[in-house]
Amino acid sequence: MSPVARHNLPPLTPLRLFEAAGRHGSFTAAAEELGVTPSAVSHAVRALEDRLGFPLFHRDPRGLRLTPSGQELSAAASRAFDEIGRTIEKLTSAREAAGLRLSAPPTFAARWLLPRLPALRQRHPALALAITTEHEWVELGDGRWDLAIRMAREPTGPGEWQHLAQELFAPVAPPALAGLSVAAALARLPAIHLTSVREDWAAWAARRGIAAPDPARGLRFDTAHMAMEAVARGLGIALARLPVSADDISSGRVAMLEEPVETSTAFWLVARPGLLRQRDGRLLAAWLREEMAKAAPRSSGFVSSSRRPPPRDTRRPARS
Repeated sequence: MSPVARHNLPPLTPLRLFEAAGRHGSFTAAAEELGVTPSAVSHAVRALEDRLGFPLFHRDPRGLRLTPSGQELSAAASRAFDEIGRTIEKLTSAREAAGLRLSAPPTFAARWLLPRLPALRQRHPALALAITTEHEWVELGDGRWDLAIRMAREPTGPGEWQHLAQELFAPVAPPALAGLSVAAALARLPAIHLTSVREDWAAWAARRGIAAPDPARGLRFDTAHMAMEAVARGLGIALARLPVSADDISSGRVAMLEEPVETSTAFWLVARPGLLRQRDGRLLAAWLREEMAKAAPRSSGFVSSSRRPPPRDTRRPARS
């Protein structure tokens, strides 16, 4: 179709109302089908006739009858809307068969999400989920993902954002050092540093009002996954990131030396617009919130020295 012909098309809404009225032979029946008033259908058809310059209905005491021009346009409109409906149904079915596509940070996916997938499958056996852990910033508008788990201080981009949990960190040691103070544990083993996060030992120490461990000593890793493995193997003391490392603590693989402290970062579920109002998106979001709440620490002691909202940071969050 040429650009000129395309631009000469009438607005879609009055054409849709006309098509329904022509199919039913009644403004009232068309209004009931489309959830509008008969007056709205009548006005839309009149506006369409004025736009086209010829009548589409004979209006007489016997009711509505399509004119020859109206019959031709009604048939063409019905075919077009039927084709659009079939195409949408095909695309929707293909998307549902492929399942929801979720992008998640590698450590989150491996240490927190993967162990909980059997519970998700048991709760929602028909929910299909494809998970990717690519080390790149997710742009939800490019069609490759439906949802993403992001770590950020606040919503900073497109999509619908839902807060899942505040990130916490807590010093953890090999099980053999359980019950020691942080200072005593650090006297035996060096601190393990995480290079891919904004806040590590210096931020923790500032909240506690104590000196930070020497950054020149100990191992350095770029993922929390490696840091937790190093602690479990007796190589040092690290700051566990919660709720990601909650299972390491609850299982006894590592020992938490002090109660958690809030970071300025939160876990967010980011969805393409409209997805969270659809069944599968709504079910997955509710399940994630529920599981995050279960993983939250239950202790009531020291958490954070400040509850002030963190400053806005528009840098892209690190993926750990």
